[in-house]
Amino acid sequence: MTDYFRLKFTIEGVPELSRILAVTQKKVSNFKEPLLKSSKLILNDVERNFATEGGLVGGWTPLSASTVSGRAREGFGGAHPILQKTGKLKKSFYSNVDSKMAVVTSRSPYFGFHQSRASRTRLPRRVMLLLVERTRQNIVEEFHKFLKLK
Repeated sequence: MTDYFRLKFTIEGVPELSRILAVTQKKVSNFKEPLLKSSKLILNDVERNFATEGGLVGGWTPLSASTVSGRAREGFGGAHPILQKTGKLKKSFYSNVDSKMAVVTSRSPYFGFHQSRASRTRLPRRVMLLLVERTRQNIVEEFHKFLKLK
């Protein structure tokens, strides 16, 4: 008897990863272990994305001249690091994991404005939370390893 397990990750309502994994004669109801590992992989990518100022997405749009001069006036340095004036946004990312679901998000009230795919006129899109192909493959591998052990 073969059962199927659906693995689905969504960012902003758009499926970023959707796979069906076959589970042969196994009844698994608690996926906390691979979900926790998966959320750590995603949080590592968020950290890497901040360290490279959007390097995982081709680089973030540079700060405007007025923002650079305002930051300098306030004693926060010039144009870099982008999105890290105080460090609060970078530190705001977390995961919440249970037996069937993992949520990776930010506590920051302005994270959504930068991340959003909505059309914009002033604030550029600067994606922080994403699933790169390498991470997608690693997540699927974590679930395969987990299911093989059960």
